[in-house]
Formats: sequence, C-alpha cells, structure tokens
Amino acid sequence: MPSEQRCWTVFELMVDFLPPITIASVNMRKRNAVTHALLNSAKDIHLLLIQEPWFDTIDTARKDNMRQGIDVLGRVASPGWEILYPRLLEGQRPKVMAYARKWLQDDQKTPSFTIVSWTDIANHPCLQMLDIILDKEQWRVVNFYHDIWDQSGLGVLLNTDISATMPILVIGDFNTYSPT
Repeated sequence: MPSEQRCWTVFELMVDFLPPITIASVNMRKRNAVTHALLNSAKDIHLLLIQEPWFDTIDTARKDNMRQGIDVLGRVASPGWEILYPRLLEGQRPKVMAYARKWLQDDQKTPSFTIVSWTDIANHPCLQMLDIILDKEQWRVVNFYHDIWDQSGLGVLLNTDISATMPILVIGDFNTYSPT
C-alpha cells in the first residue's frame, strides 16, 4: 500500500485571498466506501481532484426488451459537493473526476469561487481541465491520470493547446512507478 504522502496532495491556490482555495488530489483506486468517507471528512478542501474514481452501477432502469433491465452507471455523490465530469463518450468510464465544495452564503471559511469545466478542450476520460475564478483572478487546473493500459491520454495532454498567459496547475497520477 502506498504511503499517505504518495496518494494525497494538498495545494493552496490564490493565497492572496482570504481564505485561499485549497485543492487536494488523490487516486481512489475505484473504491466506493473510501470515496464516501473522504467526501464526508474533507472539511477544509474546496476542490477535490480524483484519479481512478469509483464509477459503477447505481441503479437499474427498465427496458421493455430486456427482462433484467439495464444498468445505470454513476459516481459517488455527496450533498455538500458538486460533481464535475471529464468529457465522456457513450460507454466510456471516467479516469478522472472533480468535486467542488458547494458554497453556503453564511459560510465565511469557504471562498465564493466559480469553476468552469472545459470539456471541449480536454477530450479524453483521463484528462480534465477546469478554470477556477475568484474575483478577478483565474487559474487553470489540469486533472490527469496516466492509464498504463491506454496510453493515449498522455498524448492528448501533451498535444493540448494550453494558454501561456494563465497560471496553470497540472496535477494527477502520472503512474511514474509503472515500468511502461
């Protein structure tokens, strides 16, 4: 099992603002219960970037020509978090996902910020581009997972046109320990 330091990273962005936005990144290794526990316990995190999220059957939908129905796939949900998906085509499962803490008007600890998901720029289930906007400052955050079984995501990341005029944080699991 990897050490805590290898799989949990916390960054503070926009530290000139009080309070700053805190970003955490973790590879969940497709674990449902652990993801629920993290979402319920991460009180000081504003943006949670997940690699290898749990994404599986959450329900069964009726279908007239299928006796057992069809599986409805979904992710871990929590009432205090907004879910941000990468761009997915039919039948694809996300390799990255983001959760943004919902802002409450009377909460002085959570800064009021906006997140814009760029699914048109990042067109891969292993890649997610998010813009964080707080007052007049804007950052781009790239959430990435290098899938050793499908290495096309790394090529998409390296060939993506990224703005040179905006601060950018590239974060994720690059699987540097893998022999591939």
